[in-house]
Amino acid sequence: MKQQTYYPEEHSGICVVKRPDESVEDLIKRFRKKFSKSGLVKELKERTYYEKPSVKKRRKRMQSIRLIEREQSKMDKMRKKQFKNKFDKKGDELE
Repeated sequence: MKQQTYYPEEHSGICVVKRPDESVEDLIKRFRKKFSKSGLVKELKERTYYEKPSVKKRRKRMQSIRLIEREQSKMDKMRKKQFKNKFDKKGDELE
């Protein structure tokens, strides 16, 4: 089992330290992942233009509605799948 080394520098902001036997591509990939998870790009886009509070509320409300509808459609698909597996083609219930 390979022992992982702890790099305290990486836990302060968006910083990555090159690990032994790590390629530059892997290092860049880790940096991009950490940067995208930080949410800086999203925050910069939001701060670029002023958005009225009423528009902000409306956008967030619509976003939450979309999320709820997406979750509901996933649940509906799961129910259909369960119902489909419960009955055979003749309509008789399977055990």
